[in-house]
Amino acid sequence: MLPEAVLPGDKKERFAGWGFPAALGFAFACGTNASTDAIVPFDKPYFYVQWMLFAVLFLMVFRIGFKIFQMGMSDGLVKTLSKTSVSKKNFSLLRFEHGRSKKSKLKDSLRILVAWSPYIILLYPGVLYWDTGDQVAQFFGFSAFGQKPGEIWDHHPFFDTYLYGGFIWLGHAITGSYNVGIFLYAIAQCIFVAVTLACWLSYLKERSIGRLPLRICTMFLCFFPIFPIAFMGLSKDITHASFFIAWLLMFMRLVDSKLEKIKQPSFFFGFLILGLCSSLSKKMGMYIILFCLIILIFGKFKIRFKAVVVSIAAFLFAIVSIILPNYYYPKANIVPGGGQAAFAMPIELLGRSAHAYPQDVTESEKKAIESYLVYSWDQISTQYNPYIADPVTGYKLREGASTSDFLKAWLKIGLRHPMTYFNGFVCLESGWISFSGNDKSSVSYKDVKRWIQYPVQLQMDAGIYTVVNEDTFGKLIPNKDKNWAQEIVSSIASMLKTVPVVNVLSYVAFWASVFPAFIAYLLWRKRRECVTSKTLFQLLPYFVSAASLFVYPVSRVTGGGHGGDATRYMFHTLLLAPMMVGLLLSLKEKPQNK
Repeated sequence: MLPEAVLPGDKKERFAGWGFPAALGFAFACGTNASTDAIVPFDKPYFYVQWMLFAVLFLMVFRIGFKIFQMGMSDGLVKTLSKTSVSKKNFSLLRFEHGRSKKSKLKDSLRILVAWSPYIILLYPGVLYWDTGDQVAQFFGFSAFGQKPGEIWDHHPFFDTYLYGGFIWLGHAITGSYNVGIFLYAIAQCIFVAVTLACWLSYLKERSIGRLPLRICTMFLCFFPIFPIAFMGLSKDITHASFFIAWLLMFMRLVDSKLEKIKQPSFFFGFLILGLCSSLSKKMGMYIILFCLIILIFGKFKIRFKAVVVSIAAFLFAIVSIILPNYYYPKANIVPGGGQAAFAMPIELLGRSAHAYPQDVTESEKKAIESYLVYSWDQISTQYNPYIADPVTGYKLREGASTSDFLKAWLKIGLRHPMTYFNGFVCLESGWISFSGNDKSSVSYKDVKRWIQYPVQLQMDAGIYTVVNEDTFGKLIPNKDKNWAQEIVSSIASMLKTVPVVNVLSYVAFWASVFPAFIAYLLWRKRRECVTSKTLFQLLPYFVSAASLFVYPVSRVTGGGHGGDATRYMFHTLLLAPMMVGLLLSLKEKPQNK
């Protein structure tokens, strides 16, 4: 029998919040079919059976999770576990202080690093991804990404290129080894994140989270292997996640103070610098931060503090999108990235329509499209792949083209073939809403021709092996065969994917969509008891960053690529998950109006 703490209101609202698992079940029914057959079969009865089964499954899981959450809020979980064989001695190796002092946070960060140290040692000097290798090659003057020698392409943010290249240059300058430079960056990243996580855990304790939930959160951050493996890698997504969680912690404290902390000079400049680093390290990062800052104007805060926050948002946008591209890029020989990244998903949907209905396009529509994209209408038809947008985008747009004319043509075609666009969208984003994928060499259905498809997996694939382009950075650091240390880490990651029940934690979709939906479900269930506008403001960055996944050009780990793009894209949702649960567990009941 469950403790009484989980019972009040639960019987009366047995199906409360059912809309969340029902909507998620629909998404997974769509994603599962799109992931295996590249189409959503609305005309087949089995689709609706799948929808119902997924909805029932998620409803059961969410209800169980809600009861556990209730126990965690009331310390019922502590009482329950105290009756079992679990005792304080089991946590003797995890005596984190979670204190507010700098000394306490430093000690806790060292404890996190000790827990990560086996992976840090085994993965020496770090993991370099294919694109990162080309970025660093450009830093050292090599031609990469089709650019001239000495040019740096900002499609992969120049900030990251300078950051990685600077550390590698320093390591080589001091020791004569590029590998030492890679390790310098990897260990600096691990230290920065460990300190940030220690500050996060201290913050959760300040909010009076229960002792046992805080320990579980700490253990997860220390011993879930994807964390140290990811932070030993050099990737814009991991770098952004590192800065973003630090910025988000300051954002939490800013909201806690009703924005008054912004008047403290040290807080103001720290918040501004972390926001700038988050914005420069990843294009999408700036838009997430801007949205979260601007939305604060709707809160019940003092006008002058709102004005300062909006000014920070305007400053970040001006620096990243206006001043640097127009004044710094030309002098530093930086080539701006193409605008296709912002339109990857719409271009992919257009490619689907061209593939399915190659003749159904007017001359004016074709002209608007072909003057905007680098490929012709016929070429985007043949280039179309349902699971990755890059082949259709061509990685750039034509200069001087009319965006409005393109969007008008795109909209007209979409109105004629709305289900084609819908199917294209679900296929492209199926990695976020599916537990299964297709590993065949090709697939087909009645509306679309056959195409080549990379083998895929829908479980996380954090990079373990360095793979660089032999024609670029491979000239400085040639690729090597997998060594015994990397094989050990690989076997640990493989175990995570294969052990029953535990392997649920390795699925991309679990962290990208199921967990955010569960957090939303918890908020809905607790909305009258303890959810306030402050809670919603503080959780907004998590939801916005999770929603941003649905504009990426790929959502699956493709075997034809050079690293798990999907895993790196959604990594921040995994990293933020324990902190978001901690925030909800720390909520206090609102005073009742008498």
